[in-house]
Amino acid sequence: MKWLWLALLWPSIAMAGPKLAIIIDDLGYHRTRGEAIASLPAAVTCAIIPQTPWGPHLAEKAAASGKEVMIHLPMATGARRLDKGGLEETMTRSQLVRTVREAFIRIPQARGLNNHMGSVLTAEPEPMRWLMQELSLQHYFFIDSRTTADSVALDVARQHGLRSAGRDVFLDNKRDLVSMNRQFNQALQIARRKGGAILIGHPYPETITYLENVLPLMQQAGIEVVPASTLLHSPPITTASKKGPAQAEEPDA
Repeated sequence: MKWLWLALLWPSIAMAGPKLAIIIDDLGYHRTRGEAIASLPAAVTCAIIPQTPWGPHLAEKAAASGKEVMIHLPMATGARRLDKGGLEETMTRSQLVRTVREAFIRIPQARGLNNHMGSVLTAEPEPMRWLMQELSLQHYFFIDSRTTADSVALDVARQHGLRSAGRDVFLDNKRDLVSMNRQFNQALQIARRKGGAILIGHPYPETITYLENVLPLMQQAGIEVVPASTLLHSPPITTASKKGPAQAEEPDA
């Protein structure tokens, strides 16, 4: 497996204890693939689309396997149809809050949230404020998947004092093993330079095969695979928000 060689480069220049968080998005539509992710030999984080056929089952499976669980919440995008239970651009504040709460009711193991798609919604300050106010009230964390360079989501999360972070690298935009290995090593370089990196992948058969092969090599590479919540930042609350987070409206009955 010559394509795995790159995963072991640079061990001599590794800083003390570099950490890598691997989030697997889009879980919930395929039972077998989701169970394979939950069984991976490392602390990968399982991001589950809540209103999916296998979402609750996979959340239970992941939690029972010691994996961290988070909500992978669909958000409005310009090009694709939104998954069921997603945040629409036209939603009122109460509709958005209700949708978020329903997601966490369906996946109670989740302790945080990242966006599924969302190139439109994450660029809109007002719905992002509503979202972050609700997450702050419930003490959840937020990770920006960074599906658009125009996203304001992480900035708004930090303004509300949320424990938060942003994706560093996508693993599998191209699914061949050589391309994934290149992306994986980019994440390793960032982790060694900054102390930590967040890598996002998906439950593709090729991704599962790649991770099954590379994760057992992480100790040899000097990398600790950690839950995503390990790499969050807790920013000081800004002067504008020191009055306390705005109370999110109760959803309409």
